[in-house]
Amino acid sequence: MGYNWSKMDWKQEDYLYAPKRKVNNRNSHQHPHIIGSFYSHKMERHVEYESLGERLFYYYLELDQSVVRYYVQPVEIPIHNIEENEWYHIPDTLVFRKNTIPFLYQVKHEPEEEKDERLEKINSFCERYARDQDWEYLVIYPKMMPSILARNIRFLKNFLKERTYYSKWSEKVIYRLVCLESSTVHNLADCFSDEYHSLLIKPLIYHLITRGIFQTDVNQIIGSNSPITVNQLMNPLFPEEKKVLMDVY
Repeated sequence: MGYNWSKMDWKQEDYLYAPKRKVNNRNSHQHPHIIGSFYSHKMERHVEYESLGERLFYYYLELDQSVVRYYVQPVEIPIHNIEENEWYHIPDTLVFRKNTIPFLYQVKHEPEEEKDERLEKINSFCERYARDQDWEYLVIYPKMMPSILARNIRFLKNFLKERTYYSKWSEKVIYRLVCLESSTVHNLADCFSDEYHSLLIKPLIYHLITRGIFQTDVNQIIGSNSPITVNQLMNPLFPEEKKVLMDVY
């Protein structure tokens, strides 16, 4: 079955999967200052989080080019058995990615060391609910990702916003890297030092990385000395254009 989300207007989903509760600080005595919100450029609204793990995961979703849309606190899932009254559990995130089924996520700090019957029950009901919706259900542990990758996600998140001057310089910067084939952030920015301050070009380069137009090794610390190339899958230029530009430069 194909999953093409490109023609969705998302109005119905925005209504159905609006947050089912507000974040709270009920565990703040154990983990102080872990709740908050940030502006999502992908969702064009503020997104709330209840843990640093959630925030890191949402930053990742903002940067993941395959993610079309995501919803936090999206559904209420009834949990019940013979011995107790019915109650509701709210998973953390519902994610729509290009060409695949939606994924329902539960974000946890770390795997349980001992068997937790209550958590196992919740996961069982969530898996059943997701299956009925033709979704996939996963429990994830974002804070267990490699520290350099987590650092890069937090770093790149700061460059998601498009600044007013980017539109004037984006094509020039992309064209130059196409001609160079590879460079570093610093050297590419320095190519424009006679026209514009390199410290203003660097944020644009990082922004192009967040958009998937430029690529770099996210398993190494991203900074001025990071090697960068054009992501050919994004097809920013046709081969003929590249030839013309190489002739020009």
